Amino acid sequence: MTDTRPPAGELAGVLRAHPAVVSLSGGPYATVATYLPGERLLGVKIGAAGEPVEIAVVLRLTGPLPRIVAELRRLVSARCGGAPVDIIVTDVVVDPR
Repeated sequence: MTDTRPPAGELAGVLRAHPAVVSLSGGPYATVATYLPGERLLGVKIGAAGEPVEIAVVLRLTGPLPRIVAELRRLVSARCGGAPVDIIVTDVVVDPR
């Protein structure tokens, strides 16, 4: 079975480009992370094949939270060959009007 998941850095870029994502987060205890040469990328953890992709984000409240999370889950899963995706929302920012 071929692993079709993109590199963690690519997923991080896709997530950061989403209008509801304020930033990536390490999640509880900063365990949602990928170790890259010379850096630790917080917010994206791609485990072994068959394991869920873990994402931790701070969101801007641009609509109902369940809808935003479902949208992010579909976006990441589609880029990861249909892999399951676990999303942790560590904080929510409400823009003042």
